[in-house]
Amino acid sequence: MKNHLSLVSKLDGVDSFIVPLSTCQDRCKYFDDDICYWLNNAHRHYKNPKLMYSRNLRLMRSSKFVKVLSNEILRANCRKFRFFSGGQTESLKQLIDVLKICKICHMVKFAIMINSDIQIAQLIQSGYKIPQNANLLLSNYEENTPTPQFMINEITPHNIGHTQTTLSKSVATCEASKVKNGKCGTCEKCYYEKDITFMIHGKFNKKRVLKNG
Repeated sequence: MKNHLSLVSKLDGVDSFIVPLSTCQDRCKYFDDDICYWLNNAHRHYKNPKLMYSRNLRLMRSSKFVKVLSNEILRANCRKFRFFSGGQTESLKQLIDVLKICKICHMVKFAIMINSDIQIAQLIQSGYKIPQNANLLLSNYEENTPTPQFMINEITPHNIGHTQTTLSKSVATCEASKVKNGKCGTCEKCYYEKDITFMIHGKFNKKRVLKNG
């Protein structure tokens, strides 16, 4: 039986579902400026990442997605789960399917991060209720930039949070991103907090951000 879950070392072994960066690279400054962490580190997490992530994408596009992934998460006996360490949903239907999986696996805490404000707006318009065990976060697709206040005002009443990145340690709220080779440990902010700021990390990334800023 094929497994679609990945254990990401930085997340201290938390299971994750990952799809290719082709699903999130459009309009993404991290990708355009060559500072995407996943782009430069995917090879560390799976022996043949391109093969697995393409297979995951086929599953996410199929009618079997909810059933197959729900069963895999339940069999893995996960306490926490991450959508997405790489990539994201391509449509409102896929985003709702992800939320359906969260509802089925109601004993699991989910962190869901996507950079598509369009999908988030469509979800709000649809009226679909986000399960209590799912923390849906809109990732700012511009590096070293706070999420615009008007966006925060639009999504907060609908139980949707946001993330952004910074070059300043005093501003970052993610402790793991502040130190070299940092890991999440017992921190679970991504599973309940609605405003998270990550420190931009990775070799040469600070210079790239300043150069492209």
